[in-house]
Amino acid sequence: MKIKAFLPVFAVLACASLGHAQQAPAALPSIENLTATLSLTPTQVSAIAPLLADIAKTQEQSVRARADLAGLRGGLAERTAVYAGLSDAQKKQLAEYISPPAFTSRVPILPGQHVDWPSRLDWDLADLLVYRDKNAQLGPPAAGENRVVFLGDSITENWQQQFSRVFPDKANYIGRGRTSETTQQMLLRFRPDVIDLKPKAVVILAGTNDIAGNMGRSTDKMIQDNLISMIDLAALNKIKVVLCAILPTTRYSWQPSVTDGTVRVIALNKWIKEYSATRPGEVFFVDTHAPLAGPTGGMNPQFSGDGTHPNAQGYALISPLVDEAINAAFAAH
Repeated sequence: MKIKAFLPVFAVLACASLGHAQQAPAALPSIENLTATLSLTPTQVSAIAPLLADIAKTQEQSVRARADLAGLRGGLAERTAVYAGLSDAQKKQLAEYISPPAFTSRVPILPGQHVDWPSRLDWDLADLLVYRDKNAQLGPPAAGENRVVFLGDSITENWQQQFSRVFPDKANYIGRGRTSETTQQMLLRFRPDVIDLKPKAVVILAGTNDIAGNMGRSTDKMIQDNLISMIDLAALNKIKVVLCAILPTTRYSWQPSVTDGTVRVIALNKWIKEYSATRPGEVFFVDTHAPLAGPTGGMNPQFSGDGTHPNAQGYALISPLVDEAINAAFAAH
């Protein structure tokens, strides 16, 4: 069969399948019309028929796509009109709610999900990028400055937002808390976010997210090992450690399947207190659990809105205790 005989057919099919995206596709000729016009043989008809079917399917998909696009445009116009009617305060609140987080994905894809390898370059599993710019801007301590770094999770991140209230005139207190973090992540960023800032002391409040399983199941031994490693790193760099007891918890609202949080926190705090005593002059234990605990061992509702994070009253209660331990650590230098 000669290709030349098909050239008119291909021209018709090409014109039917192409066109501007905003125009409706040209009507396809029927196989009967093509047969009569071009005097096609049965063999040629059997070769062209599947092409016509494929083009018809593509045109149908194109029509549906244009309809979907028109719907999206209409929806966008409606949303734009709603947005225009918001006050400046409402627009600001909306922007804060929908804006992407400052950090990239730190949780790998689920089994069976597909991800392009280049996207893995954006993962920041240990949150090493979160404080990188702030650390560079902070610079070394000033002469005579007794810098203190607070290392922890969202409890510390919320705490540092109140430093000016609970620690007035303590510009040397630097917050490096990161929401949802576990002790293994804190251990990985201990050098850039603690050692490299050259503090005289570091306050560590960590472990509750390990129990919640934020980065997978963690045993008590795993949490203990991570805390010991951070303490060892601090000691090698002549940094005193103020080690806080894990705060009481009633529940993990984001992980309701974990039901033994209260009991594990109490057990770990017993170990934290006992281990701190084995390193006198290096580690200064603070019981931040007892002042916030309710009668059942969980967080007293008076000091928390969600059973895990302290409220302003809760932070005001534990801050003087930590401040006292920091002063004791300075005295031991």
